[in-house]
Amino acid sequence: MFPTSAILTELYKGAVMCGRYALYEELDKLNDFLNAIERDGDYEPSYNVAPSQIVPVAVGSKDGNRYLGPMNWGFIPFPPKKDHRPFRVINTRDDSIMKKPFWKKALQERRCIVPINGFYEWKGPKGNKTPYYIHAREGVFLGLAGLWSEIRTEGDDHATFSIITTSPNELMEDIHDRMPAILHPSEFEWWLDRDHDDPAELLELLRPYPSEAMEAYIVSKAVGNVRNDNPELVQPAS
Repeated sequence: MFPTSAILTELYKGAVMCGRYALYEELDKLNDFLNAIERDGDYEPSYNVAPSQIVPVAVGSKDGNRYLGPMNWGFIPFPPKKDHRPFRVINTRDDSIMKKPFWKKALQERRCIVPINGFYEWKGPKGNKTPYYIHAREGVFLGLAGLWSEIRTEGDDHATFSIITTSPNELMEDIHDRMPAILHPSEFEWWLDRDHDDPAELLELLRPYPSEAMEAYIVSKAVGNVRNDNPELVQPAS
């Protein structure tokens, strides 16, 4: 079973970094950004992507191409016990990857890029947090570094992913003590190349994105409810 929308609202309302993002541009623009071949064109734009949802994610392959296909947000590192809900990991800290064998293996063998238009983060005291929307100053998309797995549960194979987080840049440190690890497009090829498996070299790419390349502003608290999904969510709050 996956969590209901009501449960997701409570669990992910600023509880993790990064726990919400927007991906709403047309699929052809997304393919151009990633230089990827789509495996499944069944893509639904969303201004309020939440954990457990199925979204397009890019991976590399042995044939040298990049493929864009659907994955479930919430990395499942191992098959769940019978009648148990899978253990899912939404975010992976860059400083924890080498401490867990399944993270290290995924870093070496199963890296992915999570395309977004922007992401949300909450700031302030519990019960009265203010949501911010963070996006690129120039360009339409950002490419987040991620790790993915393929696990069989309930008789089906599930491709799942986690977004890697790193230390905040100057813009983000006033909002949160972590931020997604954002890759520059020039780094996509290296990150997805399956011949690259040196953890030290790969971890070098997981660094704070330049503050001057990003913009953050306050948005409506309506984004806290996963049932809300409209363009107004990414607009500055009045």
